[in-house]
Amino acid sequence: MADLEAALPYAGPGGLACNQVLYHLWERHIEHAVLPWCESHDVAVTAYSPFGHGRFPEPGHRGWDVLARIGQAHGATPRQVALAFLTRRPSLFAIPKSVTLEHTAENAAGDLSLTAAEINEIDAAFPAGPPKRVLPML
Repeated sequence: MADLEAALPYAGPGGLACNQVLYHLWERHIEHAVLPWCESHDVAVTAYSPFGHGRFPEPGHRGWDVLARIGQAHGATPRQVALAFLTRRPSLFAIPKSVTLEHTAENAAGDLSLTAAEINEIDAAFPAGPPKRVLPML
């Protein structure tokens, strides 16, 4: 938070447009302070590595089961459900990496809207955890 506050005088009013941070199902610490600060200052938050840089849940993991079940109800894949969860707030955007045309098409299917109950299920499967003093990065 101190870094964002320190940048404000240099950027000026409306000068901070976006804060790009590591954010995925296993790394949700921005939700404690960074995301609320950005929302209160009209700064968009862009999640890089939204699939966890090789740590996306595998079939058989409780979190995978939740994502797959919710996806099945919407005709969506677990990755599409994860993206919908991570971008559920108007200030949140994600930039998933893709090396195949199929993954690019899957990532672009962004009209999935989750119910409050589904968001709560995903939240329980991937808890945000306690705040950290320093945000993780890749």
